[in-house]
Amino acid sequence: MNEKDLVYFCKLVEIGNYTTTAAYFEVTQPTISMAIKRLAKKFDDPLIIQKNRKSKLLLTNAGELLYQKAKILIQDIASIDYDVKHASDKKIRLAFSGEAGSSYIPDVIQKFFQAGLTHLLDTHIERSADAFSDLTNGKVDVAIYSWMVKINDPDYFIHNLHKTELVIITSLDDSLKDVHELSAAQLRNKRFIARERGFLTRECLEQEAKLGNFTPNIIYTATTMKLMIDLVKRNVGIALAMESSIKDVPGIHIVRLQPGQKLWAYMQIAMRKSFVPNKYQREGIEILRHFKPEK
Repeated sequence: MNEKDLVYFCKLVEIGNYTTTAAYFEVTQPTISMAIKRLAKKFDDPLIIQKNRKSKLLLTNAGELLYQKAKILIQDIASIDYDVKHASDKKIRLAFSGEAGSSYIPDVIQKFFQAGLTHLLDTHIERSADAFSDLTNGKVDVAIYSWMVKINDPDYFIHNLHKTELVIITSLDDSLKDVHELSAAQLRNKRFIARERGFLTRECLEQEAKLGNFTPNIIYTATTMKLMIDLVKRNVGIALAMESSIKDVPGIHIVRLQPGQKLWAYMQIAMRKSFVPNKYQREGIEILRHFKPEK
């Protein structure tokens, strides 16, 4: 059994087609077939059952277990490969979302500055979903992000930083300017300014729309939080935002969702337990592992 056979097997399970899987890896279809046959022989089980070429691929019990364990193994191998190749790196790759990063990155940089370690930080901004995905794939070492549920996963060191409410923001001229609480259904005919999919506020807006049984009328997709807020101020539309992001912003009105329909954002910092910092990174990783934001 080798790593490449497991990689082919997992991708075949996910794609569900031998030809497409072969095209994905730019190999021939027999290459994929032979990999599956080697694994089937190794475990004395067919692993994958297909009645004919047009039928859906089905996993045996052994195949399902191999798929679940192989995904973990492949990820661990990739992590080991990176860590060993970069054993002399003098950088800590830190991804952060716009909302979470704007709240905590200044504190992080300050703590590294006080320790004389600012040279270690290699930071870049991403959507929360991408930040955590890159952490999982080993593309970054640490992620600071926000999401609508707490992520609790035994494969990561995760530290909860803050919890904030999602609220509706309007201009001071909007018809909701005197409303302080409403139901999701009352948003049905409103025009929205929103971020792209993958951003927390967009995902939460779509969740609220489901609660109100409507499709949000998104008239503009803002590339930044600042642009979204500025358009709301100009009465172009309303938006869903994290309260912590707009608490000191003048010229807007805040409307809360009714109890039972409120959504929350959880700010977290996370790193893979499989990540083993080298001697250059160790002190910086300890700062991040025990990071607490300034009051």
